[in-house]
Amino acid sequence: MNILKNSIAALILLVTTNVFAQTSEVEFDTYSESRKNASKYLLADDVALRDCPSTYCEKLTTIRIGTNVRLLEKSEKPQEINGITSRWYKVKMGPQTGWIWGGLISQKTLVSQANAEVRFVFGEASADDDSDKKYQIRAVKNGVELDRMIITAETVRYTNVENIGNEGLENVDDIIMLSSTMEDSCEVQSESLYIVWKDNKLQKANNLIASAETLSSEECCYLFYSEIKE
Repeated sequence: MNILKNSIAALILLVTTNVFAQTSEVEFDTYSESRKNASKYLLADDVALRDCPSTYCEKLTTIRIGTNVRLLEKSEKPQEINGITSRWYKVKMGPQTGWIWGGLISQKTLVSQANAEVRFVFGEASADDDSDKKYQIRAVKNGVELDRMIITAETVRYTNVENIGNEGLENVDDIIMLSSTMEDSCEVQSESLYIVWKDNKLQKANNLIASAETLSSEECCYLFYSEIKE
Protein backbone atom coordinates (compact mmCIF):
# COMPACT_ATOMS: atom_id res chain seq x y z
CA MET A 1 0.00 0.00 0.00
CA ASN A 2 2.82 2.39 0.91
CA ILE A 3 4.56 1.52 -2.35
CA LEU A 4 1.36 2.43 -4.27
CA LYS A 5 1.04 5.73 -2.40
CA ASN A 6 4.66 6.60 -3.06
CA SER A 7 4.26 5.76 -6.75
CA ILE A 8 1.16 7.95 -7.05
CA ALA A 9 2.91 10.82 -5.24
CA ALA A 10 5.93 10.50 -7.53
CA LEU A 11 3.68 10.50 -10.60
CA ILE A 12 1.84 13.63 -9.41
CA LEU A 13 5.15 15.36 -8.74
CA LEU A 14 6.42 14.44 -12.20
CA VAL A 15 3.29 15.68 -13.95
CA THR A 16 3.30 18.92 -11.94
CA THR A 17 6.96 19.53 -12.72
CA ASN A 18 6.40 18.98 -16.43
CA VAL A 19 3.40 21.33 -16.49
CA PHE A 20 5.31 24.20 -14.88
CA ALA A 21 8.40 23.52 -16.99
CA GLN A 22 6.55 23.98 -20.25
CA THR A 23 7.14 27.15 -22.25
CA SER A 24 3.98 29.07 -23.10
CA GLU A 25 3.14 28.98 -26.78
CA VAL A 26 2.38 32.01 -28.93
CA GLU A 27 -0.78 30.75 -30.59
CA PHE A 28 -3.50 32.25 -32.80
CA ASP A 29 -6.93 31.28 -34.05
CA THR A 30 -7.27 30.20 -37.66
CA TYR A 31 -10.03 31.22 -40.06
CA SER A 32 -12.07 28.09 -39.36
CA GLU A 33 -11.93 28.79 -35.62
CA SER A 34 -12.66 32.53 -35.69
CA ARG A 35 -12.94 34.65 -38.82
CA LYS A 36 -12.40 37.86 -36.84
CA ASN A 37 -9.42 36.70 -34.79
CA ALA A 38 -7.71 35.07 -37.78
CA SER A 39 -6.91 38.50 -39.25
CA LYS A 40 -3.47 39.52 -37.97
CA TYR A 41 -0.57 41.87 -38.71
CA LEU A 42 3.10 40.98 -39.04
CA LEU A 43 5.43 41.89 -36.20
CA ALA A 44 8.71 41.77 -38.15
CA ASP A 45 10.03 42.90 -41.50
CA ASP A 46 10.94 40.62 -44.41
CA VAL A 47 8.99 37.70 -42.97
CA ALA A 48 9.68 34.59 -45.00
CA LEU A 49 6.73 32.93 -46.70
CA ARG A 50 7.73 29.26 -47.10
CA ASP A 51 6.24 26.39 -49.07
CA CYS A 52 5.92 24.18 -45.97
CA PRO A 53 5.93 24.73 -42.16
CA SER A 54 9.66 24.65 -41.40
CA THR A 55 12.72 26.87 -41.59
CA TYR A 56 14.20 24.25 -43.92
CA CYS A 57 11.46 24.78 -46.50
CA GLU A 58 11.88 26.88 -49.63
CA LYS A 59 11.35 30.63 -49.25
CA LEU A 60 8.70 31.77 -51.73
CA THR A 61 8.88 35.49 -50.95
CA THR A 62 9.20 37.93 -48.06
CA ILE A 63 6.45 40.05 -46.53
CA ARG A 64 6.79 43.55 -45.08
CA ILE A 65 6.16 44.44 -41.45
CA GLY A 66 2.60 45.49 -40.63
CA THR A 67 1.10 43.51 -43.51
CA ASN A 68 -2.36 42.16 -42.76
CA VAL A 69 -2.64 38.39 -43.20
CA ARG A 70 -5.44 35.87 -42.76
CA LEU A 71 -4.42 32.71 -40.91
CA LEU A 72 -5.94 29.75 -42.77
CA GLU A 73 -4.36 26.74 -41.05
CA LYS A 74 -1.81 25.95 -38.36
CA SER A 75 0.89 23.28 -38.20
CA GLU A 76 0.39 20.23 -36.02
CA LYS A 77 3.47 20.90 -33.90
CA PRO A 78 5.00 24.15 -32.63
CA GLN A 79 8.63 25.10 -33.23
CA GLU A 80 10.92 26.99 -30.85
CA ILE A 81 13.08 29.70 -32.39
CA ASN A 82 15.20 32.09 -30.30
CA GLY A 83 13.36 31.08 -27.14
CA ILE A 84 9.88 31.66 -28.58
CA THR A 85 7.53 28.73 -29.19
CA SER A 86 4.87 28.99 -31.88
CA ARG A 87 3.28 27.06 -34.71
CA TRP A 88 3.49 27.77 -38.41
CA TYR A 89 0.46 29.37 -40.05
CA LYS A 90 -0.72 29.04 -43.62
CA VAL A 91 -1.56 32.32 -45.37
CA LYS A 92 -2.30 33.50 -48.89
CA MET A 93 -0.44 36.48 -50.32
CA GLY A 94 -1.73 37.35 -53.78
CA PRO A 95 -1.28 34.30 -56.02
CA GLN A 96 1.04 32.58 -53.53
CA THR A 97 0.05 30.41 -50.59
CA GLY A 98 2.62 29.50 -47.97
CA TRP A 99 3.55 29.28 -44.30
CA ILE A 100 4.86 31.87 -41.84
CA TRP A 101 6.11 31.24 -38.31
CA GLY A 102 3.79 32.52 -35.57
CA GLY A 103 6.55 34.20 -33.57
CA LEU A 104 6.65 36.86 -36.31
CA ILE A 105 2.93 37.63 -36.02
CA SER A 106 1.72 40.50 -33.84
CA GLN A 107 -0.15 39.32 -30.74
CA LYS A 108 -1.82 42.71 -30.34
CA THR A 109 -2.14 45.49 -32.91
CA LEU A 110 -3.24 49.00 -32.01
CA VAL A 111 -4.07 51.94 -34.27
CA SER A 112 -2.73 55.40 -33.44
CA GLN A 113 -5.50 57.74 -32.34
CA ALA A 114 -3.59 60.67 -33.84
CA ASN A 115 -2.80 59.08 -37.22
CA ALA A 116 -4.80 56.10 -38.47
CA GLU A 117 -1.97 55.15 -40.84
CA VAL A 118 0.29 54.34 -37.88
CA ARG A 119 -0.06 50.99 -36.13
CA PHE A 120 1.65 49.61 -33.06
CA VAL A 121 2.41 45.88 -33.20
CA PHE A 122 3.22 43.97 -30.01
CA GLY A 123 4.69 40.55 -29.32
CA GLU A 124 7.45 38.56 -27.65
CA ALA A 125 11.04 39.41 -28.51
CA SER A 126 12.94 36.56 -26.83
CA ALA A 127 12.90 34.39 -23.73
CA ASP A 128 15.82 34.56 -21.28
CA ASP A 129 16.96 31.81 -18.97
CA ASP A 130 15.68 33.76 -15.94
CA SER A 131 12.07 34.53 -15.07
CA ASP A 132 11.92 37.74 -17.10
CA LYS A 133 10.95 37.82 -20.76
CA LYS A 134 11.56 40.37 -23.46
CA TYR A 135 8.68 41.93 -25.34
CA GLN A 136 8.69 44.31 -28.26
CA ILE A 137 6.47 47.05 -29.56
CA ARG A 138 7.02 48.53 -32.99
CA ALA A 139 5.49 51.54 -34.68
CA VAL A 140 4.68 50.89 -38.34
CA LYS A 141 3.37 52.99 -41.20
CA ASN A 142 2.68 51.71 -44.72
CA GLY A 143 4.97 48.71 -44.37
CA VAL A 144 7.87 50.69 -42.88
CA GLU A 145 9.06 50.48 -39.28
CA LEU A 146 9.25 53.93 -37.69
CA ASP A 147 10.60 52.93 -34.29
CA ARG A 148 10.78 50.01 -31.87
CA MET A 149 11.24 49.38 -28.16
CA ILE A 150 12.26 46.26 -26.25
CA ILE A 151 10.68 45.78 -22.82
CA THR A 152 11.85 43.39 -20.12
CA ALA A 153 9.15 42.15 -17.76
CA GLU A 154 8.10 38.99 -15.94
CA THR A 155 4.78 38.63 -17.74
CA VAL A 156 2.92 40.96 -20.10
CA ARG A 157 -0.27 39.54 -21.59
CA TYR A 158 -1.30 40.90 -24.96
CA THR A 159 -4.84 41.39 -23.62
CA ASN A 160 -3.40 43.97 -21.19
CA VAL A 161 -1.89 46.14 -23.91
CA GLU A 162 -4.00 49.13 -24.95
CA ASN A 163 -3.81 52.60 -26.47
CA ILE A 164 -5.26 55.09 -23.98
CA GLY A 165 -4.88 58.12 -26.25
CA ASN A 166 -2.88 61.18 -25.26
CA GLU A 167 -4.57 61.65 -21.85
CA GLY A 168 -5.06 65.34 -22.51
CA LEU A 169 -1.41 66.11 -23.34
CA GLU A 170 -1.45 68.18 -26.52
CA ASN A 171 2.13 67.42 -27.57
CA VAL A 172 1.71 63.64 -27.25
CA ASP A 173 0.10 61.53 -29.98
CA ASP A 174 -0.53 58.23 -28.16
CA ILE A 175 0.16 56.48 -24.87
CA ILE A 176 0.44 52.69 -24.90
CA MET A 177 -0.28 51.09 -21.54
CA LEU A 178 1.15 47.65 -20.75
CA SER A 179 0.16 45.85 -17.57
CA SER A 180 2.71 43.35 -16.29
CA THR A 181 1.94 40.62 -13.76
CA MET A 182 4.43 39.80 -10.99
CA GLU A 183 4.26 37.03 -8.43
CA ASP A 184 5.37 38.10 -4.96
CA SER A 185 5.22 35.15 -2.55
CA CYS A 186 1.60 33.96 -2.68
CA GLU A 187 0.28 37.25 -4.06
CA VAL A 188 -0.05 38.31 -7.67
CA GLN A 189 0.63 41.99 -8.27
CA SER A 190 0.11 44.08 -11.37
CA GLU A 191 1.92 47.23 -12.41
CA SER A 192 1.60 49.35 -15.53
CA LEU A 193 4.24 50.61 -17.90
CA TYR A 194 3.52 53.49 -20.24
CA ILE A 195 5.05 53.97 -23.69
CA VAL A 196 4.66 57.47 -25.16
CA TRP A 197 4.44 57.95 -28.93
CA LYS A 198 5.69 61.42 -29.82
CA ASP A 199 7.54 62.84 -32.84
CA ASN A 200 7.70 59.37 -34.42
CA LYS A 201 9.52 57.97 -31.39
CA LEU A 202 8.57 55.50 -28.68
CA GLN A 203 9.60 56.67 -25.21
CA LYS A 204 9.27 54.91 -21.88
CA ALA A 205 7.44 56.71 -19.06
CA ASN A 206 7.76 56.00 -15.33
CA ASN A 207 5.10 58.37 -13.95
CA LEU A 208 7.26 60.65 -11.83
CA ILE A 209 6.94 64.17 -13.21
CA ALA A 210 3.55 65.85 -13.53
CA SER A 211 4.57 68.39 -16.16
CA ALA A 212 3.60 68.43 -19.81
CA GLU A 213 6.57 70.71 -20.56
CA THR A 214 9.00 67.86 -19.80
CA LEU A 215 7.85 66.07 -22.93
CA SER A 216 10.48 67.94 -24.92
CA SER A 217 13.12 65.76 -23.25
CA GLU A 218 13.95 62.38 -24.79
CA GLU A 219 14.67 60.78 -21.41
CA CYS A 220 11.98 61.87 -18.99
CA CYS A 221 9.17 60.51 -16.94
CA TYR A 222 5.50 61.47 -16.84
CA LEU A 223 2.54 61.52 -14.53
CA PHE A 224 -0.70 61.79 -16.44
CA TYR A 225 -3.50 64.04 -15.30
CA SER A 226 -5.92 61.14 -15.03
CA GLU A 227 -3.82 59.74 -12.18
CA ILE A 228 -4.05 62.92 -10.07
CA LYS A 229 -7.67 63.94 -10.63
CA GLU A 230 -8.43 63.53 -6.93
